[in-house]
Amino acid sequence: MSLLPRIFGPMPFARLSHMHALSAAADAFFTVSLAGSLFFNVSIGAARPRVLAYLAVTLAPFVLLAPLVGPLIDRFGGARRVVAAVTCLGRGILCLFVAGDLRNVLLYPEAFGVLVLDKAYSVTKSALVPSLVGDDADLVGANSRLARISTLAGLVGGGLAVGILNLSDATPVLRVASIVYFAAAVAALAIPHDPPARLPAAALEREELQSPKIRFAAGAMAVLRAAIGFLVFVVAFALKRTNEPTWFFGTIAALSVAGGLAGTVVSPVLRRRTRRDEPVLTVALLTAALVSIGGALTNSPRVSVGAAVFIVAAAASMGRQGFDSILQRDAPAAARGRSFARFETVFQLTWVLGALSGVALQLNTRSGLAILGVVFVVTLVAYLVGTGRHRHRPEARRDP
Repeated sequence: MSLLPRIFGPMPFARLSHMHALSAAADAFFTVSLAGSLFFNVSIGAARPRVLAYLAVTLAPFVLLAPLVGPLIDRFGGARRVVAAVTCLGRGILCLFVAGDLRNVLLYPEAFGVLVLDKAYSVTKSALVPSLVGDDADLVGANSRLARISTLAGLVGGGLAVGILNLSDATPVLRVASIVYFAAAVAALAIPHDPPARLPAAALEREELQSPKIRFAAGAMAVLRAAIGFLVFVVAFALKRTNEPTWFFGTIAALSVAGGLAGTVVSPVLRRRTRRDEPVLTVALLTAALVSIGGALTNSPRVSVGAAVFIVAAAASMGRQGFDSILQRDAPAAARGRSFARFETVFQLTWVLGALSGVALQLNTRSGLAILGVVFVVTLVAYLVGTGRHRHRPEARRDP
C-alpha cells in the first residue's frame, strides 16, 4: 500500500479524510490568529477570570448545537457532504471578515459564528463516517484515523500559522485560514453521496438513543471529558503556583498531544482483538484509574503529572473512538446529526464543569489525581455492571 492510502485510508473514506485534514489545518490557523495572553503572562488572580470567560465562550456554541444545528443536519440527511461543504465555506468567509475586524467589536460575533460552524462541521463529519465504512467492526479504526489526521494536520497548520504570525500579524494568518477552509469545502463535495434514510418515529428514536449500551457509554465518556477539563486546570494552576519553568509547561502540552495520538493507535488494535466496541471504554477507564491512583502515591511530582496527563489524554481519546463507534452503530441513521449534537453538548458541558472544579478548588496535583482515581474507579465499576447486564442482547443494526 502506498503512503497516501496508509494515511488517509481507502476510497471512498479517503475523500472524508482529505476534507478533515484541510479543516483541521484551517482550524489551527484560526486558533493561532486569535491566541492571546489568556494565562501565561498574568498572575494567578488575573488568570482566573480570563479562564472563566474562556470556558463560557467554549460552551456558548452548544446552546445552538443540540436544538437547532443537529436537526438541521438531519433534514439534509441525504446531502450531508453539502452541509459539510457549507460549514467549511462559511468559516472561510467569516475568517475574511474577522481579518478586517480584529480591532473592533464585530470580531466577537464573527468568531462566535466560526465556532458554531465548527461544531456543526464536527457533527456532520461524525454522521458521515458510517456511510463510508463497509463494516461496523471498522468504525473504531475509521474514527481513530480521523482523530490522528486531525491532530497531525493541526500541528502542521499551527506551526505554519505561528511562523506567519511571527513574520507579520494575525491578518495574513486569517486569510490563509480562509483559503484552506475553501479548499476543504471543495474536498467535501468529492465525498460520495450519503444515501438518505427515513427518520424514525420520535418515540422509537428516544428508545434507541436510551439503549443501555449508548447510555452507559455516554456516561463513561462524559466522565473522561470532565476528567480532562479538571486535570488541565488543576495541573496548570499547580505548576504556576510552584513557578515551574516554561519548558515544563511545553512538555506537559506535548505529552497531552502524544497521549491523544497514542489513544488513536491503541483503540483499533484493541477493537480487533476483542471484536467489540465496549471494551475500548473499559480499558480506557481502567488505565486512567490505575495511573491516577499511582500518580497520587508517587513522590515525584513531575513524573506523576507527566504520566497522568499522557495516560488520561490517551484514555479520553480511546473512549471517544469507542463511544463514537457505538453511537454510529446503534443510533438511527437518519438521526445521527441530532444524536451527535445532543451528546457533544453533554460532553462539552461536563468538560466545562470539570474545568470549573479545577479552577475553583485550586488543589495540588497529588490531591487532584487522588480525586480522579476514585472517580475513575467508581465509573469503571458502574460501566462494567451496567454493560454486563445487557452484554448478550442483540446489537441494533444500522438503518439502510
